[in-house]
Amino acid sequence: MPTGLARRYREQGWWRDATFSDDLRESAAEAPDETALLTWRHRENRLIALSFREFDVRADAVAGALQRLGVGRGDVVAYQLPAWWETAVLMIACQRVGAIVAPLHTLFGSFETERVLAATGAVACVVADEHGGVEQARLLLEQAPRLPSLRHRIVIGDAAATNAVSLDDAFHGRHSTVERPSGLAPFRADEVCALLMTSGTTGETQLVAHSPNTLYAVPRQAPAPGQLRALTSGMSFASGFRRSLHATWRGVPTLFSDSRAPETWLDLIEKAKVTELWTSPRMLRGLVEEQRRRTRDVSSLESIGSFGGPLPQVTLSDARESLCPVVRNVWGMTECGPLLSTAAEDPPEHAGRSLGRTRHGGEVRLEPAGQAHHHGDVFHLHVRGPAVCLATVGRDSGQVRWSPDADGGWLDTGDLVTPDGTGGLRFVGRAAERIGDAWQIPVADVENALLTHPGIDDAVLLPWPHADGRETPCVAVISATRLELRDVRDHLDRLGFRELCMPTRIEHVTEFPRTELGKVRRKILLGRLRERAAVPAG
Repeated sequence: MPTGLARRYREQGWWRDATFSDDLRESAAEAPDETALLTWRHRENRLIALSFREFDVRADAVAGALQRLGVGRGDVVAYQLPAWWETAVLMIACQRVGAIVAPLHTLFGSFETERVLAATGAVACVVADEHGGVEQARLLLEQAPRLPSLRHRIVIGDAAATNAVSLDDAFHGRHSTVERPSGLAPFRADEVCALLMTSGTTGETQLVAHSPNTLYAVPRQAPAPGQLRALTSGMSFASGFRRSLHATWRGVPTLFSDSRAPETWLDLIEKAKVTELWTSPRMLRGLVEEQRRRTRDVSSLESIGSFGGPLPQVTLSDARESLCPVVRNVWGMTECGPLLSTAAEDPPEHAGRSLGRTRHGGEVRLEPAGQAHHHGDVFHLHVRGPAVCLATVGRDSGQVRWSPDADGGWLDTGDLVTPDGTGGLRFVGRAAERIGDAWQIPVADVENALLTHPGIDDAVLLPWPHADGRETPCVAVISATRLELRDVRDHLDRLGFRELCMPTRIEHVTEFPRTELGKVRRKILLGRLRERAAVPAG
């Protein structure tokens, strides 16, 4: 990090010396019985509240247990957990022993998880015994012999079935006495505390290194009685990861759920009186459809923040009519947090036309993209700010791909934008043909796996508009015999990929258009396929 930038962020109050662990200590001392976190446990059909005192004591207990296992400063602790309160406790416990957390999305299949565990050199991995029909503990047991760095398999639930470590007594406060971890140098706010996953701008999975300071750099809210924030993403996505750490502050408590079902979320909004909802455009569509099917009382909602993808105008209008009149569009990345946003005072339909203006001390730099758009010139979006990560690292190569020491701290987002005419920015497209909605699909991994199919000579993954408005993968294949869509889906399923990565369409071609260097010209290929299928290019 350039010295001048770091100094400026501290002077402006975006960065500090304290960590989230320190925040929790303070909150537990000042308001021990206030609610820090609410989590809905679908299997148990109950809403669990965690107070600041419970949060703090259990984080100490888990930290002590990790220390006794030999987990220490600089070690990587991975986890693949639902949005449970145990996940938030584990995050703080790792900070207290100086370990780095590496969240694995519950959407990841065994293909992705094994590669991330290998790339990070995780010494421990924490999973549920089973969740959503996936036996995570058994999958981890099968992977362990291929992961020489993995010393501890920690299971929440039935650990004995896979001969794993159980920390349930620590998580649930069943120790008669809890001692804080000892003999450790204080964890610093500028140190790496998390390795988050993103497919970046190329489809190749990256590790994104964050510190407590880069994760902290958003305004803190004063305690507000009666306010409740809810986030529909899990705690492994960057947005949910940040918010769960911010639950260490006295302010607005946050509600998470381990169920993504729209009907569950609407019931929770009604029951818990949620005032501020953060969700993705895809989930927003699902909530609107479910609300029209069976109306709930969502009058407590004061605002909705939509993040994780473009917000279609029709989705915005439907959400304002069915759920809440105030809907904001938020743009961010795993690498830089929520950096652009429309505002509540903007015109009602503005969020469907704009990404908004910079927030949280962020800066933008626009570089001409050499393209025209019906709204004006198109630019490559570069960003800089206190919430921008410390570095990105290639998952498989282990090489640093970007750090703030390069180019004065400016990060190339890979997105194309144009001015919206009101001082903000409008999203145009993706510079590198990324595929996906709330989570970008690891294109290179899927394509490489498809090439292992005995009937496929070559394969390219392309974005394709789904009937419900989502962006889903279409696979273009070169093969000697004609394959059915189920053939490639079954192949990917056997390799451990999840539904997120599965093609929803297959197209057969005899050749791919290529550059002089042999790279597939994806835009040309996609244009040909859309023309053949009579699908609009927009």
